[in-house]
Amino acid sequence: MIRVPVLLTFLFIIPSCSQPDHLPDASRAVVQFTDIAPSAGITFRHTNGKSGRYYFLETVASGGGFIDYDGDGDLDVYLLNGAAIPGFVPDRPLSSALYRNDGNGSFTDVTGQAGVGNAGGYGMGMAVADYDNDGDDDLFVTNYGANVLYRNEGDGTFTDVTARTRLTVPRNPTFSTSAAFLDYDRDGHLDLYVCAYVEFAFETNRRCVRDGIQSYCGPDIYEGAADLLYRNNGDGTFTDVSAEAGIANPEGKGLGVVGGDYDGDGWTDIFVANDLTPDFLYRNNGDGTFTDMALLAGVAYGEDGVARAGMGVDIGDYDRNGSPDIYVTNFSLEPNSLHRNNGNGTFTETTFGAGVGNPTLLYLGFGTGFKDFDHDGWLDIFAANGHVIDNISLFDPTITYPQTNQLFRNEGDGRFTDISDRAGAPFQVERVHRGAAFGDVDNDGDIDVLVTTVNDVPLLLRNDGTGGEDAHSLLVATEGVRSNRNGIGARVAVVTGAVRQSREIRSAYSYLAANDLRAHFGLGAHAEADSVIVDWPGGARDVATGVEGGQLITIREGAGIVSRTPFPRR
Repeated sequence: MIRVPVLLTFLFIIPSCSQPDHLPDASRAVVQFTDIAPSAGITFRHTNGKSGRYYFLETVASGGGFIDYDGDGDLDVYLLNGAAIPGFVPDRPLSSALYRNDGNGSFTDVTGQAGVGNAGGYGMGMAVADYDNDGDDDLFVTNYGANVLYRNEGDGTFTDVTARTRLTVPRNPTFSTSAAFLDYDRDGHLDLYVCAYVEFAFETNRRCVRDGIQSYCGPDIYEGAADLLYRNNGDGTFTDVSAEAGIANPEGKGLGVVGGDYDGDGWTDIFVANDLTPDFLYRNNGDGTFTDMALLAGVAYGEDGVARAGMGVDIGDYDRNGSPDIYVTNFSLEPNSLHRNNGNGTFTETTFGAGVGNPTLLYLGFGTGFKDFDHDGWLDIFAANGHVIDNISLFDPTITYPQTNQLFRNEGDGRFTDISDRAGAPFQVERVHRGAAFGDVDNDGDIDVLVTTVNDVPLLLRNDGTGGEDAHSLLVATEGVRSNRNGIGARVAVVTGAVRQSREIRSAYSYLAANDLRAHFGLGAHAEADSVIVDWPGGARDVATGVEGGQLITIREGAGIVSRTPFPRR
């Protein structure tokens, strides 16, 4: 993560989008956000164990996200915390926290009752899905130390089933970061991908000095660690298939992961954002194995041929050409990377031409997501920022440790505009941000953002819209029958006139985060969708026509729409 790359200026010709009509009005109002965490009763404060010893793991923790643990339709919040480490003894035992969404704008801490305090580990990230297809969502926690799988008992409590499910690893401690539930073999049972960062131990922590000043080391002085892939056996246990699947590459230093079908062959592929080593793009071969296509596809390195310090990642079809693109957050003095999918298995980096290069150079990005925050039918980009070197200003006065977050509005012509300074007061506050999770916490039809911070309180950014009532949205929940219960891996398409938007159902993307499993679509001025199409991982298709906007619909595999819930009026 720590280097000063040569900065170059590039000129690009951005290919025109496949649907040049229906471009948004550039003069329209900007979406506004309000931080409601304090008023909602979320009092959690993160601790990374900082004591002046500059332990490397302090730099990248911790994340958090959403889980509807009680099945009431409201997104609850889970936040990861650090732990006691050499040189740091907290006043009281540190705990991660689960906050129940009470459905009225307030949250209640239910950590003790639920039994998910993660007392045994230094918390990093999380993944959420119904791994056992019993109708409620389970929680996987990654740690520096042993990871934990909490099985949801359906009564407000969880049980640690890590050993029972065979998710323990032979080496300890491990340094796991982001994780993803996905059905890579399409058997209806969710498998689990776990990113591993570096081989780190307190006893061998390196001392790094710059200009006579001690600071945090970078990942380049530590050996990488191989990621893990666990196949779900369908009987409540998992098998480590990392080596036979071809993903056990010790050269990676994984921080972010996302699953998605980048080549349109119906099989879930995997992209891993690595820190100062080439990123991975694992193409699913459909036979239980993967091939890393990152170099041939043009996404392993930056356009200067140098590996960037990848942190968070998301995929989304920002130009609506039918193929998902990739966005990766990187280190300061590196741009965040935007890779446009060419539809033929390759990508073209459009970072500077698309307008997301220069505005990101002085920032260090972590959590990120493609989301249509203003309902105009085009995916925008959010990035959570915060440096890893607490005394960075001593080495470069142009860069700060706490930083503001960024919001880029999609202009519909292949370009983005940085609207951060107009998106509300939370975007003016500098903090050391890490994870970002995306979901509709108040079920009003727009996307809110949970942002975690280092040694500080989290932000829960409520989307207050643009102040107008002329844009419509649709939220789609999927319920698998032959496919996995969550429908993870299903592709949902919404058609309005000549416009076709598509999303894949997934919870894992961004950085150390779990996100809303429901697919969100902005319909712009359209009051209804001509059709909503769900292509399930097993090959089945459901089609609903004439679907009104302004509501949450649930589509069950083979049955179509089984429930409709209108959004409350603002």
